[in-house]
Amino acid sequence: MNPVGFFLEHWRYMCFGWLFTALSTLGSGYFIGLFGSGIRNEFGLSHADLGLIFAFTMLVSGPLLMWIGRQIDHVDLRLYCLALCLGYAAGSLLIAASPVVAVLIIGLLFVRLIGDWLFMHTAIVSLARHFGSRRGEAMGIGGLGYGLGPAVFPIAAVLLMDAFGWRLAWVILAVMFPLAIMPVVIWLLHGEGESHRQFLRPSAADVADTRQEFPQWSRREVLGDMQFYLVMPVVLALPFVLAGFVFHHVHLVESKGWSLAWFSSGFIVYAIGKVAMALVFGRMVDRYGSMRLLPYYPLPLVAGLLALALSDHPWVVPVYLGGAGVSTGMWLIAMGALWAEMYGVTHLGGIRSMAQALMLVVSALAAFSVGGLLDWGVSMETIAWIAIGYITFSIALSLRCDRSPSTG
Repeated sequence: MNPVGFFLEHWRYMCFGWLFTALSTLGSGYFIGLFGSGIRNEFGLSHADLGLIFAFTMLVSGPLLMWIGRQIDHVDLRLYCLALCLGYAAGSLLIAASPVVAVLIIGLLFVRLIGDWLFMHTAIVSLARHFGSRRGEAMGIGGLGYGLGPAVFPIAAVLLMDAFGWRLAWVILAVMFPLAIMPVVIWLLHGEGESHRQFLRPSAADVADTRQEFPQWSRREVLGDMQFYLVMPVVLALPFVLAGFVFHHVHLVESKGWSLAWFSSGFIVYAIGKVAMALVFGRMVDRYGSMRLLPYYPLPLVAGLLALALSDHPWVVPVYLGGAGVSTGMWLIAMGALWAEMYGVTHLGGIRSMAQALMLVVSALAAFSVGGLLDWGVSMETIAWIAIGYITFSIALSLRCDRSPSTG
């Protein structure tokens, strides 16, 4: 079936994927980082202080993510999604109204946990579980929101901040959820209750087919699998590196002598690269398997970091963000299929939330470490070389993995 026919047959799920992958932009480091200067000036924070706050919210998010993320295996998807939307809106209002840093931290905790991690987690788990052997194609088409969000939200955030200030921008964002997003979620997931009941109580034939196709690993069994530890460094490479950079993008712009408007427009290139590779990579994953393709996804990001390390020219912006976008598109599709391919779908929500919790930890370390390095006078160019070194090591380690799915 061609992509158009696939979309027409499953248009509700595809649009749901578009919506939630787009919403995942709203908790990303590069989106929140656009508010960095306003927040630092308002509360008198240094780069390291802001990095430490960012790191703290992610570290606290880890245990919460492991519990909340696994509930998607048990809770009706409609209720799960509506709860996430309300939680994000509450976090946005806390940021907007924060009189002291402590309230700001709580708001950032909600926004990061839900906006970046749980919105994305919900979209990927739902698509991977619903489409089986065609999950790569489904995530390629249903994940087009990964491009829509970065193309729209960063520019909108800059315009809102210029017009109303950073606090009112968060109020507008919060109001958007009950007025627009939640009614659309209810409409798109019409009939999802029956699908969820069938997932919880599959027929004996379905259970037999599933166990024959995949080993249905538990989280405890996954922690005993050596392949998990060999593959994790390259899995973590993109969130580790980008978390370190994107939360300090404003400093990068200032150090390079670029304008924030020019840099923000570069996210359009990021979005194009992300969408284009998601569409192409989805079918490749279905054909070759995510394990075989995983070691190669960071290479475009390496090219962008090289450009960043070697030049201050304004055209480095689309090269850097384009490379990051291409790698991100490949990473998202690979991550959507990897854990289902290796360990089955019965405990997919729990396994994926565990991996995401590890991503939160390394992202927290990266954000804090880069902030500290900047305060110590280390340049962004030097940090880019450090990142390239880590990515190279992670690729080499992943090439030692068994290229076929695990069995057991």
